Amino acid sequence: MFCRDQLVELRESYDKIKKIDAEVIAISTEKPIDIKRTIEALGFQYPVLYDTASAVPRLYGVDQDGTAIPSTFVLDKSGKIRWTYIATEDHDQPSMAQIIEQLEAL
Repeated sequence: MFCRDQLVELRESYDKIKKIDAEVIAISTEKPIDIKRTIEALGFQYPVLYDTASAVPRLYGVDQDGTAIPSTFVLDKSGKIRWTYIATEDHDQPSMAQIIEQLEAL
């Protein structure tokens, strides 16, 4: 879960992320109807996957009673996790500069 400012920053950084041959995939445990307005209002250009059963958060070890702990994972092209940021609170997220730095290091 990103706060609104972080979502705007992500949207603004998306072209740069694509230029370094990377992709953003957001995974939401919320119902699609609950987040659809946010996606449309912020003009997301990247895929948003819906996992209301919290299967992905459980797989990555970031499930807390059916709710995903806000987390960022950078995976290489083979799918290996190369960098992880697990939030300590809802609005605790890495900066786009941190994420892009990790992607450029791959």
